Amino acid sequence: MGISVAGKAVSINDMHEEGVDTSVARNPTSRIFQGIELHHMFSRSGKTGRKDDGNPLIHALKGRYGFTITPFWKAQLMGRADLILDKAQANLAGFTHCMAIPSSSPFCSEVTDLVANKLGLPVLQPTFFRKKTVREMLEGLAANPPKVRKGQKTAYNGQLNTWQALPDATICEAKNVDTNIRLLFDFFVLLPDAPRLEGQRILIVDDIFSSGSSVLSVREIVSNQLGAEVGYVSFLSGMR
Repeated sequence: MGISVAGKAVSINDMHEEGVDTSVARNPTSRIFQGIELHHMFSRSGKTGRKDDGNPLIHALKGRYGFTITPFWKAQLMGRADLILDKAQANLAGFTHCMAIPSSSPFCSEVTDLVANKLGLPVLQPTFFRKKTVREMLEGLAANPPKVRKGQKTAYNGQLNTWQALPDATICEAKNVDTNIRLLFDFFVLLPDAPRLEGQRILIVDDIFSSGSSVLSVREIVSNQLGAEVGYVSFLSGMR
């Protein structure tokens, strides 16, 4: 059970397993990533040999880059996600809130509402932090340079040059950064008067897991700075 891409139209195809495993039987999947328990509703795979396996689906669901999915196929997919969440409830027990990773697309909020309704949890709106501007990112990197491996230096310096050429107020987007260097950057900044979250357990909800940079940046704020425990669930997994 996979996906098919005809031109830029994406649909579910139960005759093969290419791109994304869209079955209920083999999902969800879980693993530990830098101390965070990750749960994924659907699994991406490299069975077609494409580097972007699964990405056409998330592009279609978010309405970007010209990819599309019909309401019928989207409803089919969300229905399967609901059944998969039934299977995941025991592993997702004990959280106090769901919270979407900030996104320019409403799809991540749709997934968050699906998870929150299934678990009977309130949604915590991520209004107490935002994405960094280019100026904030560059100033932070100058003050605390990351440890850049030899094989990352060219991409890292190229990214700095890209940001330096942009207006100071430009928002830094993880999706525009090479996945091989995303973990070198924190993309979010805490706002003044943020709530204290000690004793809370926040389930972070994402549409797709790529490098893990977004969830680590959010954990830095929600857990390390505000005191909550965090877990994570995404609509699509990383590549396997």
